[in-house]
Amino acid sequence: MPLTLADLTDKQRRHLETCIHEAGHAVAAVTLGGVIRSTVVASGRVLGVQGLTTVAEMPEGRNPEVAYSGPWAQARWLAGRRPTMREVHAVLASTGHRDDRVLCAAGGTHTGHDAVPLLTYCWPAVVRVAQQLYNTGEATHPDVLAALSVDDGGGLGSFQLANIRARLRSVPPIERRSKQAA
Repeated sequence: MPLTLADLTDKQRRHLETCIHEAGHAVAAVTLGGVIRSTVVASGRVLGVQGLTTVAEMPEGRNPEVAYSGPWAQARWLAGRRPTMREVHAVLASTGHRDDRVLCAAGGTHTGHDAVPLLTYCWPAVVRVAQQLYNTGEATHPDVLAALSVDDGGGLGSFQLANIRARLRSVPPIERRSKQAA
């Protein structure tokens, strides 16, 4: 029988939320032409669930969009739909406090709003990267490219990523697991 959200403990649910959060950062960074070193999510007794996405290269001026992407993805996951600003601010005030600082330094949360249509379009890739983070604890640049079905190496000069940003190339949908016969 497949696992559902109702079957998760509070700790597992926080872990999954953090995976979605970090997957949002990773997919936004890669889709905007950046190169990530890795995205990791770890759970410990002392610090609880922690996540971090490290970027090796990022186009100038894209940091606010990447910072906004994680909290927005987490808020969308929690809401089950496109989140309201109140829901995004609630995430920024709790688990997204580091992202909030980046957005404040850039001039406010509005500086990251341009990531919303891109994340909405790439949502299946966010879910796939989050699944990998939940299962293995780490996702790398090639993993995010695979989730986006991009095979040209990514980066700022990627033709395939430019087509995703322009909505000329689709992101593979989330595969539904079929119920197995008993």
